[in-house]
Amino acid sequence: MKKDLNILLSQEKLPEEFRGDTADIGLRPYATEDGTPTEQNRPISSWNQLHLWANVWDSSTKRDGQDASATLQWNGQTPSTLVAADASANMEMMDNRYTYMRHPILLRFYSFVGINYVKRTAQHGARGGHIDVRVSVIPVYVWWNPYNVDMTFTGADGGPWGSYFGEHRYMPIMQTNNYSRMQANLIENWDPSSATYSESPFSPYSPNDGYNNRQIADFGASFRKTSELLSGGVGKAGEPSVLKAGEIVIFAHPVVAKIEHGNAVTQSKANKNDIRVDNFAFKEGWTQDPGQVSSYAINQADGIQYQYLSGSGYEDRGTAMMSIKFAEDLNDLNYTPHNIVLCTKYTDEFSSQSKKLGTLVMVSGIMNPRQLGQSGSLSDGSDPAVFDKAMPGILNLNWGAWEKPLLDQVKLPADMFLDNEGPDDNRKRRGFYGTAAEDSTFVAYYGVSVKWGKPPVIGAYPEGKDYRAKTWQHSSPLFWGSQMPTASELGRSYSPYQFEVKNANSDFFPITISNILSNDGTRLSPFGGPGAEQVNKIVAAELPFQQPSSLAGFAGFRLTPGWYKTDSKAAIAKRFAYQSGVPGVGIGNSFADPMLPPDKVFSHNEIMGDASLGDFWDHGLMINDALWDSWFTSSLAARPRSIGGSAKEDLKSVLKEAFSTDTSSNKAAGIANRRLSPDLQGKPAEAVIDELAKTDEGYKLSAKYLPIAGGFNVNSTSRRAWEAMLMGLKNRKLLYSSNGRPSVLNSNQANFSRFGVASSNKSHVDDYGSIGITNGIPDGDAMAWSDLRTLSDTQIRALADNMVKEVKKRGPFLNMSDFINRRLQSGEMGVKGALQAAIDESSINRTFDELTDMVITPKVGYPNADAAKGSVFTAAPGYLIQSDVLAVLGNILTTRDDTFTIRAYGEVTSREGVVLSRAWCEAVVQRGINYVDPVNSPETAATKVNMKTGALEGTDLSAVNKAFGRRFNIVSFRWLSPEEV
Repeated sequence: MKKDLNILLSQEKLPEEFRGDTADIGLRPYATEDGTPTEQNRPISSWNQLHLWANVWDSSTKRDGQDASATLQWNGQTPSTLVAADASANMEMMDNRYTYMRHPILLRFYSFVGINYVKRTAQHGARGGHIDVRVSVIPVYVWWNPYNVDMTFTGADGGPWGSYFGEHRYMPIMQTNNYSRMQANLIENWDPSSATYSESPFSPYSPNDGYNNRQIADFGASFRKTSELLSGGVGKAGEPSVLKAGEIVIFAHPVVAKIEHGNAVTQSKANKNDIRVDNFAFKEGWTQDPGQVSSYAINQADGIQYQYLSGSGYEDRGTAMMSIKFAEDLNDLNYTPHNIVLCTKYTDEFSSQSKKLGTLVMVSGIMNPRQLGQSGSLSDGSDPAVFDKAMPGILNLNWGAWEKPLLDQVKLPADMFLDNEGPDDNRKRRGFYGTAAEDSTFVAYYGVSVKWGKPPVIGAYPEGKDYRAKTWQHSSPLFWGSQMPTASELGRSYSPYQFEVKNANSDFFPITISNILSNDGTRLSPFGGPGAEQVNKIVAAELPFQQPSSLAGFAGFRLTPGWYKTDSKAAIAKRFAYQSGVPGVGIGNSFADPMLPPDKVFSHNEIMGDASLGDFWDHGLMINDALWDSWFTSSLAARPRSIGGSAKEDLKSVLKEAFSTDTSSNKAAGIANRRLSPDLQGKPAEAVIDELAKTDEGYKLSAKYLPIAGGFNVNSTSRRAWEAMLMGLKNRKLLYSSNGRPSVLNSNQANFSRFGVASSNKSHVDDYGSIGITNGIPDGDAMAWSDLRTLSDTQIRALADNMVKEVKKRGPFLNMSDFINRRLQSGEMGVKGALQAAIDESSINRTFDELTDMVITPKVGYPNADAAKGSVFTAAPGYLIQSDVLAVLGNILTTRDDTFTIRAYGEVTSREGVVLSRAWCEAVVQRGINYVDPVNSPETAATKVNMKTGALEGTDLSAVNKAFGRRFNIVSFRWLSPEEV
């Protein structure tokens, strides 16, 4: 008999066999035939994590190791979430032993390199000009709240979500030019390939630079609704940001109105005492204002002459040019202390001997509220611990050797120095008459982004390469997979992130925020590229409002490995940034992972450059195998008394309501899952309730009281049967989110939702398909993708037809996991499960698949190349997947029948063989829950899996019961007339 997942997860603490001291117990224990992993204690997902996720709605219960962030926050109407991790940090890192961890997802981080000029009144004594050249490096973040509830950017103690931002932290850059050391003329025979590069002015630690001539220090900045700099350079941060469910927001530093020397930015740097933690808090939005960029510019060279600018008309004496490159190792850094660079602190791969700097390490996290605003000095190279809990999925991305400088001999443009006209040609050459434009011009940008949907247009590095992947299926940022310590072509393709570099060529190429971010003021293109997805709201991850009442309802549970004890920051980061074989969509789906050979569930391949990141498991297949034939969902679970309230109805109260008794029949009267037909087996209701409420035993017993009424055998080859079953889903009531609060969607159509509460009452595929799926649907001020799908009668009939074809092709299915999972073989059956194949053959996702420029066929040597082919939108919200359907149907599906009609015939003949009498009879028999030999109780299994070792162990089942199994009961019997035969 199956065990009840809902009753198990309703316990305040899981039974001992599901808990571990040094590591979580995996949903699917390793078996010897699976393979030998490098990390022996890494669990395949986790019972503990499933328990925490299923109870995230329960704010009335505080469990060990938890703080207020562990559960949803209820305001009486709508739920929301904080940034959530264990109450105590382990080595200043977020952790998940006691909390289902969640934080915003980084979609983009860019540094934009800009140039602007300042007019100086007096001619420079040595260089002879009136133009001061300034450079700026402007950080821009794009954060995404993927969850179905609003997210407040703070932890439980009020510490805000923040990040480092300075280029010296993650990718130190250095510059050289042919004008800053000149006297009257440019440096002759300047060759950047042999010139001396310097960190100045890009390092805040440069000892000889005045406050105008060095970058601001970076000791962390939070993300806020508003932010400004006051006089004296002191920051004023507004309230922490609150991102709506699915919302995508761009963040930038505060705007400073004055752009000249001595403004609030430069005042903050005076005397090198600019360790003010969170002094430059990020604000929401990008402002098309000179103060957004030019105010942060650093003096690079004073008194350059106009005649040396490209396009001035006076280029007979040469052109002023600059080159910038990334530092290659720590020895290149002539100012920044080595310990400031993040890869020296958070990665095992960084070698103190080689000192190579090839990896961008990005750290964000919950900031220590006691550190905010604290001052200090740069002179001692100190680096205060500003993050109480650093982000676990540390972005550790090595994209390979840089073949070109970031800026390669970029010419300083004349069109940024305006109206330089006057009677004296010598003064004109020097820039006496002109004025400097307040705006800056971006000449390069670099950084990381989640993979694009459209083919790369600008920025992709190396140029011309297409590293796109199925971002929603096997290369999803939702599960934090982000580590690639060693560059490889296969690793670049498999990573959820890509590196981007774009620079101005020798003829000067302008770069704008709107080009790079596809930002028109109201929308962002979340996954990159002009003309790509024009939406700024995508709900793609679920935090349940109550326990799901179907196994596929747990599809929103993240299948990343569970907690296990580690002893370093890098090891903790790898535990969470483990991408290998983790699917973007979970339980109930079976998409093959391209990094696994089609006939394997385990493979080791160090494409990411690290042994512990090289264990590839087919997490989805293995967890389906563990759950679908051993567990069921009864809907008997602790639940909220009302949506929006914090009070809960405990398990025993739910059991009492479900097993209320009709005294005349002693039958249970009702249960939330209507396809289960409760049967008290002749016992008093109170006895059954007490039996099922037992902490460590109730989940093993409930199945015998809950037979299915009207199960459907998936081995059916009747098109009419499949069609009738699917058509029966029409008129089903569905919950959807209306301004964050669940509302009822009444519809006469067949609707499917990715979540227990749909993100919208409209579908961006079905209702707005005529304008293209990448545009989304109107949702207030946002353009949104919706997880809701509606199937027409024609689509349902096509799905029924194709299900019959899949049954004939793959069947008979021996058990439910055989039906759910792909086959461990090459070819089409090894790519996806039967139901997903039928969905795809029915053209239900045609709107996605017909976007031909977003259908990929990677050629990078994947072990399972077929699994990498297809639409980049595979499994995105709105793309119907088999768990969407199984969430509705999974409770009634079976691979065998337990009720049989048996007919028998008998006759009496004479010695001569003449039939004297004959009779026909018919019996309907049904397999019951009781064994033939009553020595064993119905819940006794033939074998059981040891959850800690994975070993298959025997039980005390008697020899008779091993041979004959369950007892058949005669439901009805009748004699047949000859006319009925």
